[in-house]
Amino acid sequence: MHSARRPARLWWLGLPAVPVQGWWLQRTIPRFADADADGVSGVVGTGPRRMRVVALGDSVTAGYAIRHHRLSVAGQLALRMSTRFDATVEWQSCAVSGATAGEALRLVRSEALGDADLVFVSVGVNDLKNLHRAARFRRELGALPDATLAAAPRANVCLLGIPPLDHFPAFPRPLADALGWRGRVFDAIGVEEVRRRDRALRIQADGPLGPEMFAADGFHPSPTLHAAFADAVMRELEQLD
Repeated sequence: MHSARRPARLWWLGLPAVPVQGWWLQRTIPRFADADADGVSGVVGTGPRRMRVVALGDSVTAGYAIRHHRLSVAGQLALRMSTRFDATVEWQSCAVSGATAGEALRLVRSEALGDADLVFVSVGVNDLKNLHRAARFRRELGALPDATLAAAPRANVCLLGIPPLDHFPAFPRPLADALGWRGRVFDAIGVEEVRRRDRALRIQADGPLGPEMFAADGFHPSPTLHAAFADAVMRELEQLD
């Protein structure tokens, strides 16, 4: 399931324009706040079982351009887990907009993760946007799930795949095509790292990507896409039962 947008043929011929397009986009893209700080943690459900979900990483898990974490992937996962497991579920966001995989590693704290049942991790887009080399991303991404799994000894850790950036409304061509190509390289690294670890799983972030899936900046996910992420995680958890 993908957007109808297709890569332009010979897009690499336009590579000299990419730095200018990137500079212009940074200056003109609309800016928003993270989700309301009062909702960084919360509780949903009244079931007898007690559960905890932690959202870790970058602007996605920080709820950028989302009014409240009830509508972000953290709150959406807590809601679904409360129904699925007849549980009282606490959510917490441990995230910083703009965080790379290496920076997210500093957000891993045993006091936040020690009793988690599920940790949802979003990183990677800032690494590729900041022109980190693939080797660096592989090293820092590998360290992140290792630290998270150690800090959350009973949790499943779910990595969000790198989305198809060439389908994002915010990006003009050829910038979109260059980011899409790098995104596929980085996403393949994520696939490999997840496969190597127990209690690690991953969800795709590739569609459907209609306009309703994006915030007003055409880049960050809307509540609709956050809900789709949560639904995808629940499908993965169902397969583990």
